[in-house]
Amino acid sequence: MFADLRIHPLKALLILLIPALTAAVYLLYTVQLTRNENDGQIGAVLDDTWIHVRFAANIAAGEGLSYNEGVLTSGATSPLWVLILAAAFKITTPALMQQVDTAIFLSAVGQIAAVLAITGFGWFITRRAWVGWLAGMMTALTGRMVWMGLSGMEITTFTTLCILALWSHVDDLRNGRVFGWRTGILGALATLGRPEGYLLALLIGLEAVFFMPRIISQPPSAFSASLRFKILSAWRGALAYILLAGTYPLVCLLISGYPLPNTFRVKSQLGREWPDLPYSFFWQPRVDFGWLLILLAGVGLGWMIWRAWQSEQRLTKDSSPLTMAWRGDLGVRITGFIYPLWPILFVLAVLLLGADRYVVNNSRYVAPAIPFQVLAAAVGVMVIANSFQRSAVSDQQSIKISSVSSVSLWFKNFIPVFLSAALLFFAFFTGRGQPGNVANDVRQLRTMHVAAGEWVTQNTAPDALIALNDVGAIIEISDRRVLDLEGLVSAEVIDAVRGTSKYSCARDLPLMRLMLQQRPALIGVFPWWYPCMTGWPDLLQPYHVFTITGPTVIGGGEMVMYWPQWENWPIQAEMSPQVTPIDAEFEQGIWLVGYETAQVEGGLQVTLWWQAQTQPDMDYTVFVHLTDSSGEIISQHDSPPQDGRFLTSLWHAGDIIPDAHLIPLTSPLPPGVSVNLRVGLYPSAGGANLPRVASPIDQPDHVTIPLQER
Repeated sequence: MFADLRIHPLKALLILLIPALTAAVYLLYTVQLTRNENDGQIGAVLDDTWIHVRFAANIAAGEGLSYNEGVLTSGATSPLWVLILAAAFKITTPALMQQVDTAIFLSAVGQIAAVLAITGFGWFITRRAWVGWLAGMMTALTGRMVWMGLSGMEITTFTTLCILALWSHVDDLRNGRVFGWRTGILGALATLGRPEGYLLALLIGLEAVFFMPRIISQPPSAFSASLRFKILSAWRGALAYILLAGTYPLVCLLISGYPLPNTFRVKSQLGREWPDLPYSFFWQPRVDFGWLLILLAGVGLGWMIWRAWQSEQRLTKDSSPLTMAWRGDLGVRITGFIYPLWPILFVLAVLLLGADRYVVNNSRYVAPAIPFQVLAAAVGVMVIANSFQRSAVSDQQSIKISSVSSVSLWFKNFIPVFLSAALLFFAFFTGRGQPGNVANDVRQLRTMHVAAGEWVTQNTAPDALIALNDVGAIIEISDRRVLDLEGLVSAEVIDAVRGTSKYSCARDLPLMRLMLQQRPALIGVFPWWYPCMTGWPDLLQPYHVFTITGPTVIGGGEMVMYWPQWENWPIQAEMSPQVTPIDAEFEQGIWLVGYETAQVEGGLQVTLWWQAQTQPDMDYTVFVHLTDSSGEIISQHDSPPQDGRFLTSLWHAGDIIPDAHLIPLTSPLPPGVSVNLRVGLYPSAGGANLPRVASPIDQPDHVTIPLQER
């Protein structure tokens, strides 16, 4: 795997050192810029960094995989990164704010490691040191990778592990191994780095065990023998992978009943990106490098796939024994197909897992493909260089060198140099704003989330429960219990909102039910994420607002801390003691269980109390008629429940719903007048009244409530 580096140690040192130093200098420059713009402080660019820090701090403190003290949760997307941070915290025991600094330092180390890995891998697969050097330099100069390197997140570590796993896999193919123990370990670590590592391990295993034996086996009987041999040979790598990567799915299964972490379940929305897939697939490389890289990467990918195919075709034509061919004794450099296809398959998988994942959080979900994309472009330059060199040799052999032909040959020899320089220039130039983005994102997170965490510490009791949609910095700083409204660390939220659309009452109401059960002391959200809940009259009382301005990777420019007004909640845990009970069942599982009346200015206030036994399958309008003793209507009020804010199709089994209706009256009812309330429902779209179940003969589709003489 490292043979070329060992054969040429001084050359390897130079080839590896220059990209690594470039990456380190770019990172240090960005850190200094960030400090200059943030009062000498460095900090997280994403609230997700604080989530990893919270998990790691609890593990280091001996509390296990927990977010709320004493409550285990499978909320960590990257258990490997959490364990790395936990080990660092255990050794160094950093203060609260230094925990984030530690995470940032380690992710920066991951960025330098990714640069070194792609440099070595490029050298390994092409046998040309300059190709690896070019890929490493482009990775080091890509502004988005610098942002990832200072994010305090797992992205750069996962990227490094993917490169090393593929490197080890190709080395296995060249040396007759099938999913060797080293590949198994690296694949497992990549899987623990991010769930997308499962795809990488699957592709490597399929190629090594099934695809490669089929290509090089002639006749079919040889394939069967080869397949059996490969499966038996892969046991070491498979065992290493299962023992390492299989631990976390088992932990998740024991904690939550699901083999994947909460975050993956929450954020995966299969197929949402399909309509925009062509645009989103090219979005990140086009923004980071431009179309020159995309074209060169296309050339490079085509060449790598063709080269892999050609090498396998040469193997199939050889009459040597199968095992000798597989060991590479024929002198053919087996490369396989997975490493050139990985950036394509990885990005497609990420895009198909959820909408907008190519832009959210500075494209962090697709960023691990960047080193592979630049490597493909570097290989594209190599292909063009080889083509021009062959053309130059042909010219030298066919014509007598003149001044004109010398210029032509010079031009052909240096076109690859120009292309390489152009790639390096565009990598740096198009991403030159990313250091400023780091400084801006750190400032915004400190202004909003860090400040909110300090505010919560000062304004809530130590044992208070807080409901939040961003649970990182606020909870780690305040050390309060949290109900995570996005479900990342509160698994009950995932089940409650399953199948609902964001930014709708259908999603907000299940969250409101959970909050009614758990009664958080404070609710802190981006209002536009929950338009139904935050727009409900008198439901929440704004107490403090945290605002940021300008472009942001944060979910909103305004976070509001609310005091919940439980008495105004659209769903109640029980009826008020002042309610007069009644027992009237309608079809669709709707029960009228109580009512209240009061004379108010402008008419008679009637509050009906409904209870849902099941979820109605359509929307109904409630009619409340005030009638005299003969049944004539004096006045009435018809409207969907709660003036249309809480439609019956949104009711769930067990909901107790207060529903106020003001029956208009031009003057108060005189004393001594006998009146009745006639209450029922009819489809909002039109149709007959909803029938009652086991009703009196004279009230088949309504309830008559006699009111005392007034």
